[in-house]
Amino acid sequence: MLVGNKIDQESSRMVSRDEGNKFAKKYSMLFIEASARTCEGVQIAFEELVQKIIQTPGLWQNDQHSQGFRPGDTDKPTESSGCTYC
Repeated sequence: MLVGNKIDQESSRMVSRDEGNKFAKKYSMLFIEASARTCEGVQIAFEELVQKIIQTPGLWQNDQHSQGFRPGDTDKPTESSGCTYC
């Protein structure tokens, strides 16, 4: 997923929405624009990402070679990033 941030600062935009869409399409990524300051698009970005993960079982199914926390694990992650969103 490619997230264009700082959409609340339209006048100082470095990448146009069209450029972001083209780049994301070229690399088969989702593209969402958001603003961490105003929270616009933040929840949508998380929801879209979760939906894609759910739709792609290979990303979340447990296997012997993967490490880290996966949905369905009974143990909680040992470390928290402390990250929250709006």
